[in-house]
Amino acid sequence: MRFRSYRATLYRWVTAERRLGIVLAAVGLPIACLGAAMYVLPGPGFPLLVIGLSLFLTGMAMALAAHDGER
Repeated sequence: MRFRSYRATLYRWVTAERRLGIVLAAVGLPIACLGAAMYVLPGPGFPLLVIGLSLFLTGMAMALAAHDGER
């Protein structure tokens, strides 16, 4: 019985849009910074910059637009 309760709590935590958005933004920001540094220095930084910015902006949009229903 307790296992189901823990499992349901874990599932709710993982599937929350706001938390997923925060994780995407947290992953995207360092990738974007690394891509910007590689873009300025001689290196193939443009793909990393684009991927990092897209992850960061998508994560921020998800985190800001998520509605929990708890308000």
